[in-house]
Amino acid sequence: MSKESKPFIVTCGLIAALTMSPATWSDISSDDMFELSMDELLDIEVEIATGKLQKLSRAPAVVNVITAADIKAMGVTEFRQILEMIPGVSQYPDPLGRLDPHFSIRGIHTADNSQVLVLVDGHDITYAVTGSSPSAFRMSVANIARVEVMRSPGSALYGADAFAGVINVITKNASELSGTEFGWRRGSFNTQEVWLQNAVRLDNEWDLGFSLESNSSDGDEARIVAYNDENIGFTGSASLETDYVYTNAQISLSNSEWVFKIWNWNLDEAGTGQGAAFIPSPTDFDKAELSLLDIQNTKKNILPGLGIDTRLSYEVQEIDSQFLIFPAFGPFPDGVKGTPGATQNKGNFSLRADYTNLQGHRLLVGVGSEWLEVNPREVKNFSPSLTPFGSMVDVSGDPANVFMLRQSRTVNHILLQDEWNVNEAWAVTAGVRYDNYSDFGNTTNPRLAVIWRAHQKLTTKILYGRAFRAPSFSELYFINNLPTVGNTNVNAEQIETYEAVIDYRPVRSFNLVLSVFDYRIEDLIDRTFGVAAQNTGKQDGSGFELEANWHVNSKLQLRGFYAFQNAEDSVTKVDVPNAPQQQFYSNLHWSFQPQWSLGMQLKWIADRKRAAADVRPDISDYTVVDATLRRRNLLENMDLAISVRNMFDEDIRAPSVYDANNSQGAAIVNDYPMPGRSAYAEVSFNY
Repeated sequence: MSKESKPFIVTCGLIAALTMSPATWSDISSDDMFELSMDELLDIEVEIATGKLQKLSRAPAVVNVITAADIKAMGVTEFRQILEMIPGVSQYPDPLGRLDPHFSIRGIHTADNSQVLVLVDGHDITYAVTGSSPSAFRMSVANIARVEVMRSPGSALYGADAFAGVINVITKNASELSGTEFGWRRGSFNTQEVWLQNAVRLDNEWDLGFSLESNSSDGDEARIVAYNDENIGFTGSASLETDYVYTNAQISLSNSEWVFKIWNWNLDEAGTGQGAAFIPSPTDFDKAELSLLDIQNTKKNILPGLGIDTRLSYEVQEIDSQFLIFPAFGPFPDGVKGTPGATQNKGNFSLRADYTNLQGHRLLVGVGSEWLEVNPREVKNFSPSLTPFGSMVDVSGDPANVFMLRQSRTVNHILLQDEWNVNEAWAVTAGVRYDNYSDFGNTTNPRLAVIWRAHQKLTTKILYGRAFRAPSFSELYFINNLPTVGNTNVNAEQIETYEAVIDYRPVRSFNLVLSVFDYRIEDLIDRTFGVAAQNTGKQDGSGFELEANWHVNSKLQLRGFYAFQNAEDSVTKVDVPNAPQQQFYSNLHWSFQPQWSLGMQLKWIADRKRAAADVRPDISDYTVVDATLRRRNLLENMDLAISVRNMFDEDIRAPSVYDANNSQGAAIVNDYPMPGRSAYAEVSFNY
């Protein structure tokens, strides 16, 4: 998109944002969307803001919800695409390796994407080595009931890494599965997904739910990059390695008090994107597995107004990679190779007491403890102390050669929260959480929200929150790993955020939400090639997000947003690189015949800056359009959908990593090409 066209697009975006909106929908099927009033659509209940269900309009945070209905309407095929519907959130590929999907919120992001906490059914899936989601983590959408996204600091409730925001993926329970569903999707890049879901009532009390999904893709082989490693002299071109094969299985058993869940996510193999040293290799791969046993118990009215929730979980993550770091040269006739991996074990116990027997108050008191341990392993051929040099040797546990020794961490916390409904117009939420880490110390994080419902058409919110990001194990403990060196003296990153929200509903069929924010970040952990991690970074940011939702009639709904952020290094006053300053999104859902519906969405990304010293041309803006046509009951119990993503085959580029030692500015100069046009056909059966 040319610079000349930008003012026109921004103007159109601001106008269109007044007639469309992003994302506050109830947990309903796509068939029911047109049956509900605007009040019902907007007064849904969310859990992410306080840990208890409450109306979205009264939630003490900036929250959006994407439901299974939205996912179907927009033809979403994987979890990362859901975040495109959220204002202020930008999805980008990991710039350092694997091209894993990462998320920037309001210009806050790092290479490892540690500033966003990702939960699945409230369970933290963080891999402690990187502080982010497991390597190559993907999740299909067939079993997703809704995704709640909080764009406010959440450490007062969730602890570490709820820094820029929190994403909670909520899967379908037995009542939402309602019978048996079988589906199959096939499309571009030899992508295929098959899913089977079933729910049964065992007796008058217990429900059993089951979900199994299998996903695979060869990746878009047209995503070709030219690479140039000036240090060793390798040049050439190759396709980014974006293939994958994974399965996702879940069994749940529940009644009014208990939930037992077993979850297994297994990445059989995935390509490593641009490779460990920015030289793509078809022989590289990632393997990963996450297994979880989760037990939850809810006791209501143990005493008048007192309920207690307890949760016990145990998780095992296995992650292994194979890298051909450099092709054959000199003393390495088979190339420079490494196979790092690790096993992570994590146990978690929490107890929360909810007391409502005080007039106007709802008190929440919580305590919890988490223990985790990471056991690294590594086989490689490039450490100087290896004998014979150039041969593959298992260096696990060898402090002179392995990338990290065995590490463990214990985290204990206590939290207090008071939701005070002063009267029908005013509400105040105040909370604080104390976390104690066995390896780097403690931190205390408060939050405060004041909500004023001036009248039925207008609600305002004033929000304050402080949050932290705990140093990852790589930032603390990495050794013998030249790109990243740990430092046990680094402290947690800290952020303070101030927000103001205006929710205006001039008529029953239309609403506007304006969110204005300002934040300050201290002690950002900076990692320079070959230099130990240090707390040297500071960042300031401000901006706004304008959302709207128009229920035009019983057949047509329009939504959209415009988001602007200005984030800069508070010391150098230079813009934070790679995060879009402007975003515009719009979609429509049109039921043009009793059994037919059309979903279309457009997203514009603009003004992504380079690093200050990066001499490459500016990163190009882009506009992408997707469409989904759905036919319900084509045959009895059978639905059919056809989707096209990136309909106009836009050349979308994600920024590659700046390299000060490379005369061209980067080993991969022309950035990372994103997938071109793709099409998918889906059929599903419900019984």
